[in-house]
Amino acid sequence: MEERGSISVLGVGILAVIGMAILLLGQLGADAVRRARATAIADAVAMAAAADPQAASTTAAANRATLVSVVQDGFETEVVVSLDGSLATARAEFRPPGWWRCQSFPTSDPVHFGACPSTPVR
Repeated sequence: MEERGSISVLGVGILAVIGMAILLLGQLGADAVRRARATAIADAVAMAAAADPQAASTTAAANRATLVSVVQDGFETEVVVSLDGSLATARAEFRPPGWWRCQSFPTSDPVHFGACPSTPVR
C-alpha cells in the first residue's frame, strides 16, 4: 500500500476547507456591513423626514438608498429604507418649539394630558 502521497492530499483538503471558511466569513462580514450602512442611512432619513417630509427621498437618494415607505403619526416618523437588498427601519420624533404649551395638566390625572393640535413644520 502506497502512503507516500496521502499526506499531500490531506493537506490540500485542509487548505480547501480553510479557504471556504475564509470566503464564508468574508461574505458574512460584508452582509453585516451592508445591514449597518442601511440602518445608519435609515436613521438619517428618519431624522430628515421628521423635520421635513419631502426631505426623506432626497436624503435616501443622496446616500444611494431607496426609500420604501414613510409613515408620519403626529410628531413621530417611521421610515423603511432599502440598500443593496437590505431593509432597515428607523423612527424619529420631531417636537417643534413650544410643543409643550398645548398640553393641559389636569389635577385629577397628572400623568395623562390632552393631545396637541397638529403644528405646521416651517
